[in-house]
Amino acid sequence: MNIITSALKRRLLPVSAVFLAACTVGFSQTTSEVTASDKAKDAEVLKLNPFVVSKNKDSGYRSQQSMVGARTAKDLMDTASSVSIINKIQIDDLNAVEVHEVLKFGVAGVTQNQTINDDVNIRGFRTQTSMRDGVTKASFKRNPMFDVERVEVFKGPGAMLMGNNSFLGGGVNLVTVKPTAKREADLQLTFSSNNYVRLAQNVSGPLYKDSDLEVNYRATLGYLNANKDKEIENEDQKFIGAGLAMYMGNRITLDIAGYYFVDNGYYYWEDFMDYNTSLGTNAKPVLAKLNQYSGRKFSPARRKNAFWRNQDSFIDISLQLKLTDNANLRIFSFGGNLVDKRRILRGITITADNKTLLRQDIPLEIDDRVSTTQADFTHAFKSSALNIDTTVGLDLTVGDRLQAQTVHNMPSIDTSSSNPFVGDDAWMATPRAGAGGGPNTSRSISRPKSLSYYFQENVSFFKNRLILIGGLRWFRPGGTSFNQVTNVVTNNPSTPFPTHKYGVVFRPVPSLSFYWTDTTSAFPQVGNTDRYAGNDGLGSPLSIQQGMMKEYGMKLEHSFSERISAYGSIAHYDMALTNVRTFGVLKEGIPPGSTGIVESAKDMAQGWEFEYGTSLKTASGKLDFLGTYCKGESQTAADATMMAHDFVPQKTSWMFRHQWTTGPMNGLMFGAAYLHQANKRQANFWVETPDTYNVFSRYAWGKHWSLQLNLNNVTNQYYIVAIAANGLAQTDPGLKTMLQARYRW
Repeated sequence: MNIITSALKRRLLPVSAVFLAACTVGFSQTTSEVTASDKAKDAEVLKLNPFVVSKNKDSGYRSQQSMVGARTAKDLMDTASSVSIINKIQIDDLNAVEVHEVLKFGVAGVTQNQTINDDVNIRGFRTQTSMRDGVTKASFKRNPMFDVERVEVFKGPGAMLMGNNSFLGGGVNLVTVKPTAKREADLQLTFSSNNYVRLAQNVSGPLYKDSDLEVNYRATLGYLNANKDKEIENEDQKFIGAGLAMYMGNRITLDIAGYYFVDNGYYYWEDFMDYNTSLGTNAKPVLAKLNQYSGRKFSPARRKNAFWRNQDSFIDISLQLKLTDNANLRIFSFGGNLVDKRRILRGITITADNKTLLRQDIPLEIDDRVSTTQADFTHAFKSSALNIDTTVGLDLTVGDRLQAQTVHNMPSIDTSSSNPFVGDDAWMATPRAGAGGGPNTSRSISRPKSLSYYFQENVSFFKNRLILIGGLRWFRPGGTSFNQVTNVVTNNPSTPFPTHKYGVVFRPVPSLSFYWTDTTSAFPQVGNTDRYAGNDGLGSPLSIQQGMMKEYGMKLEHSFSERISAYGSIAHYDMALTNVRTFGVLKEGIPPGSTGIVESAKDMAQGWEFEYGTSLKTASGKLDFLGTYCKGESQTAADATMMAHDFVPQKTSWMFRHQWTTGPMNGLMFGAAYLHQANKRQANFWVETPDTYNVFSRYAWGKHWSLQLNLNNVTNQYYIVAIAANGLAQTDPGLKTMLQARYRW
């Protein structure tokens, strides 16, 4: 109770204001039950709109539909690829406020690269950006989860499927809450230590309805504020989002969604290593160890001297037309603007005395604008012998990013001192060049363009028992980059190139499917290899890289009785990235043996993934269980004996919940989650992730109220997540206790 009391005292006024505003919106709606006509209307809308995923099939931790794999809603059993879905029940059970908290337990083959943003590793390849409702969303911090109702993860190159050629290992798609045809609302208020307060409210319902027009809405408010153990860090988020769904007759649907998000919290790479563990090499990495002076309370600088302000706006409009009973057209437009302003104060190098930390002062400013237009046409031909689903479309993305940065070497600190920042006041009092004030070490404007067009055919025989899938997408890249310091303009590669996806799905019985897929992405490179000496750039131009994957697997979804059902998938993948830019011995080197930039064969990763779950109706309620396991191996083009950076060769996780629906414990839910993963390599280090456990419990009473307690990382493990240099590392902060009060109406 001390946690709650302290938090309320410090945050009472801002939280109360937001809470009252939210309640005013929410209570102005009258509560109503779902009528038969509402359900019929929902079913009708879903039936008429192939671009909407139905949640009616969700059960426990299991979701059965996704748009990943075709631009239209498909059952996962009919998809020739590995797709993992984390639904609203899992997100709520874990009380997740960032995507890493659900990816740890719900997906095989995906591991965390960083703690400050959505950077992940999928099957040995890095994915630095998430998607939001199917569109890539740039972010330098964690994407907001206030209005997210599910997380979809697709594995393998995503060019053909998603229209984005940057995904090789796979991608993460955040799916937002949709407007509803009935009035409903959900208010969550969460407290934790360090004066942590988080508010999330989603309200939705009908705005207007007659025989020709139905308009539904969704409104979201979000707020997060907290201190942190490290003095320099804090949380400060404000979020407002909204959505409209308009159904004009039974053939036209218009969806509009957007948000405005301000994140002024500061959290960065604040830890540093023990000097002796930095003496490893690429050939012989050593186990990373934190310095004795780096810990939960250590800060490389003071909060009053650092800032990180982030403003993010996002809007998308989707028009769906039912042209005939078998033909549909979707036109989608998205626009986003991210303004990121920082003064980063960080460590960079720990010296041989193992206590002197060299630091940097970095003013940085980014203004990132992007717009995307998509058009997709689908046609379904059905006969007694076969069905043919045809999809054709195009994507056009135009970006405009200004980035300015300067790096200053600021005074070092003695990390063993009780007052290490004695020289910082004098340093900060002196005006420094950089970012908005200029001049900058680097200042550039990049304007990338990408036009792509595609077609995909799904041909099914024998009542969907055999499905053949084939698709091609052609990319025409372009755009320029302008270095405003050197006044050099560089044209981006403009040579068009194809990507593909082929696959087969075989369903001998409705509850079992086998699949095989072959898919690619392609990545143009700028520059030349070296010929005679390092950095001479006289060699052949760098080739287009090919990202390739072959995968086969099996999916199961079966109800043994009214009480028990099981689902799962097992997949084997073989992935590679060709024409990798590395350093090696030059064939024409002068003198012989000289090294420089060369192209090596490929980075590779292969392995197995297993995801499995069950739902069991017990005498007193219901039990849901989800487990994952993956095991694989990787090697780099530079050295076949080396494992790829951040690749985790083995990972095991599970989570379960039991909810009592009858008897004296009616309304109670209890669950737990577990994560184990093997060591990963980062440069000269092995990074160890200790086994972690989460437990959670919720008690619901009446029709509206519930109270939930989450204990994340209950053993309070404080461990390294990422290393950029021996003076620049990230850690997981250890035990996090959250108490949530929730009201639904």
